[in-house]
Amino acid sequence: MQQVRGLPCPKAFEEGAQSEPAPNIARGVPPSGGTGWVHAGQALPPLAPIHKAQVNLKKLLLDENQKLAIKELYNTSQDIEFRYQMNDLQQQQHAGAKLQELELDQKCRSNLDNRWTAQHSFRWGQKQEQRRTLFQCSCGYHVQARQQQEANKGVNRKKEDWERRFPYPFTACPAHIEITERLSDGAISRIAGINKHNAHCQVAVLERIPPIPLHDHVYEVALEQLRNGASLTAIQEMNRKMIETKAYRDLKSFDPKTANVRYLFLPTDHTSLYRKASKELGYDPKVEPQYNVDDWLNVESQNFKPEIAEAVFHYSARAEAGDRFEICISTLEMDECAHKYAHHSQLVLDGTFGVCSSRLLLFIALSVDEDNKGFPIALFLFSAETGAKATHASYNTAILEKLIRTWKRRLDTKFGSFKPYSAITDTDTKERGALCWTNHRKKVLRCKASEFWKNYACDLLQKLEVDLIATVDYSVATNLLTKHQNLFDNLAVNLEAKRVCEAGLEHIRYLQNYWMSRPLWESWSECGRLAAAARIGIPIEGIIPTTNHLESFNAVLKRKYLPRYLRSGHRLCFDALILLLITQILPQIYHRRNAQREYRSWLVSRFHSSAGGQDLLLVQRRFHAEQNESARLLRCICWWPLDEERQKRALELLHLQRLSAIRRQDSSSGIAYIAQCNPTSGPTPYDVSISTTGIGSCSCGDFYNNGKACKHLRALRLVIDSWVVQGLVPTPFYYLPTFETARNIQQLATKVPSSSTEVLLEVPESERTEAQFDVDWTILQAFGGDTTVLGGVFDEELPENTGEANADGCSVSSEDSDDSVEITSVFPQAGITAQIMDRLAHEAKFLLPRLYGVQNTLSDLNAWPTSPELSELQVVIENLASQFSLLRNGTPSVVPPSANLLPVSGQSVLKEHTSPGRLKRKHRLLRAPSPEAMQKRKVSNSTM
Repeated sequence: MQQVRGLPCPKAFEEGAQSEPAPNIARGVPPSGGTGWVHAGQALPPLAPIHKAQVNLKKLLLDENQKLAIKELYNTSQDIEFRYQMNDLQQQQHAGAKLQELELDQKCRSNLDNRWTAQHSFRWGQKQEQRRTLFQCSCGYHVQARQQQEANKGVNRKKEDWERRFPYPFTACPAHIEITERLSDGAISRIAGINKHNAHCQVAVLERIPPIPLHDHVYEVALEQLRNGASLTAIQEMNRKMIETKAYRDLKSFDPKTANVRYLFLPTDHTSLYRKASKELGYDPKVEPQYNVDDWLNVESQNFKPEIAEAVFHYSARAEAGDRFEICISTLEMDECAHKYAHHSQLVLDGTFGVCSSRLLLFIALSVDEDNKGFPIALFLFSAETGAKATHASYNTAILEKLIRTWKRRLDTKFGSFKPYSAITDTDTKERGALCWTNHRKKVLRCKASEFWKNYACDLLQKLEVDLIATVDYSVATNLLTKHQNLFDNLAVNLEAKRVCEAGLEHIRYLQNYWMSRPLWESWSECGRLAAAARIGIPIEGIIPTTNHLESFNAVLKRKYLPRYLRSGHRLCFDALILLLITQILPQIYHRRNAQREYRSWLVSRFHSSAGGQDLLLVQRRFHAEQNESARLLRCICWWPLDEERQKRALELLHLQRLSAIRRQDSSSGIAYIAQCNPTSGPTPYDVSISTTGIGSCSCGDFYNNGKACKHLRALRLVIDSWVVQGLVPTPFYYLPTFETARNIQQLATKVPSSSTEVLLEVPESERTEAQFDVDWTILQAFGGDTTVLGGVFDEELPENTGEANADGCSVSSEDSDDSVEITSVFPQAGITAQIMDRLAHEAKFLLPRLYGVQNTLSDLNAWPTSPELSELQVVIENLASQFSLLRNGTPSVVPPSANLLPVSGQSVLKEHTSPGRLKRKHRLLRAPSPEAMQKRKVSNSTM
């Protein structure tokens, strides 16, 4: 077979040289009887003129000496070019032989010790797609040339990234071959280039281990494991087992001497595995996330995703430094549920962090169905404001109002109207200020004092907070604060309790100053809950008192749905998060919800006739409710059989002074004393209570399992009996010896709204037992050095109606505060305004001294400050002055409209940028979604 010299391309190395367009293969028809090749000057048949051979030399990575050598080779007719007709069997046989000679057939290309490396390729055609690939000898691959190319594009990498990793040494070899082939069957239409290896290349041997590809079946098994949520450790373990059992495809015929693949999954393979998994999910991890998202929402993009555009009702890219990245998501099912369950009903709103690698806030709107199950109805994802020092503090009322109004307009358009009557959120005034009292209480009680007095003050303040939440009358709420203030003033005469009392008074002043303006009190107290129930038209029990539903959803999202897509524990990029939320997670949540509803419906219909027309699920729900109520009552039933062992242990508790924070509580069912008993092991104290009617309870396991008076109850009883003997407690306490009597008393106390005396009249005289144990009263006198004060002072200071403070479940503990509050349309803006003003006053108190100092320092400065921090301070102060001026003039601030809004599903805004894979489009650079650098998350101890 003769060779044809391809005409040289002297401009191929010049800057801006273009590659040859795809050849017209029909022009390469050989002469009659030919073998698929022609001489450069040989006449061709009519309609088949020779096309000048060109190779895109700009794609080769060469040094200057290599470029000169390759030019010389082209000028001295050392290049080759062969053209073939792809549908001619004989010509294709010749082409195959030529590729074998060049060591570029498919088998040789897969050999690990092959010298050729694919340097560039592109495809064209639709019906018969073709590919042109430029191969370069790895001995001629010049790493510094690649480094210079990357530097010209603005890509800077570490020095070690440019170390040579090819298995063969660099010898400045000029060899390169360009092959044009059909992808469907591998038919060859053209082979061109230079096949002259230099002398050093011909004798070069391997000096490094070449990259060894992983067998396709290993990837297939690993990808299936990833889909099922397996960890990298589980993937490696499965790989080990399958190698041992030779379960992989082709492993039984594996020949180690000639093998070009491996089956062992190495730690370095996880990157390729994760990329393959990402492409299966529908996104390219090599593309910057902001371009991925923008392409999915652009109808002109080749990567446009209709299912994403349909679910996104608002989108704003971050193109300029002052822009925010904003995207709002609501699927069709979410829209339907929002109108069905939140319109003229309740809505839960809250934000969460840490859902993706960028510093973005995910704000969630959630509703609750008839089964009291919460589910998301809208998601709002947006970035921090430029210049913000903390992401959690960079969203404000304006951005939230803008996004929620956009959501409302979408639902108004679809359903005619969307108006929730009640909303509940957490502590931030931007969402709707809430009860964040626990942080402040803990802060003020860090004073130096005995643990007894600290615990006592903590219990008093905690009880005050619970009672405040339960109030429905403003005068009662203010009286509670006044009485507790007087209580701490009276206790302050005790030198040991003085510091704790000062801390308690500081916390009461905090509650009075920041939380007790009437509009604000109406929004977070039981008064607001009653107003919400009246507006919606449901019982007060149906009003959601906390954000627990949404907190639960946050936990499920972060611990159940997202972890299966995490890569080695790293958070998802925000483009992957958006894609997975719309295409995987939200559909799974709603599919599971629908499946459960269908299952419950099937259960009812399946047994409808056999159950006599009853709804068995409703019957079962009522049965469990009654059981729970009975169990609750049983846990409060306390009877006092003789028990010498428990009595002995009770005396030991008094010797060790384990009882603390004893206080009196008056209610419609009588007088009760509550205390805490510190266990001999474990940090959590037991809650103990005894009432005059015989009702008692303890949170220890002994009482919970048996119902008999435990050692903690008996210890508290000894203290109470000592006060009865001393005349400090005028009302006698009755201790019922049997379970039956105690149960009857419990039922009467819970059903009959009468006083304790009237209830006790129903108890047989024989079962009204007084103290029956021999007591060493000197022990109690020593123990009661402080309890006498507690019993005497507190008797007259607590309000009368506090027995039902926990009826709505709004209890506040030192570990877990009730940091949620409702907003209703009854008292909306006044409470918000009051809280914002209080917070601003609180902040100004600490800022003013420092600002005065800055003002004095600036007066000594003669030159214009060049510090960027001072320039930023100037901008902030000017903005503050402008906002104060607007407020003084009565002009409300206006939320600026978004520059890039994506209309309702099915429409799109034409973007000016493009991402890899797009051709002939004008670029507009997009910025990363968050303007802030990554920082470690810190625990917030904010008191507002």
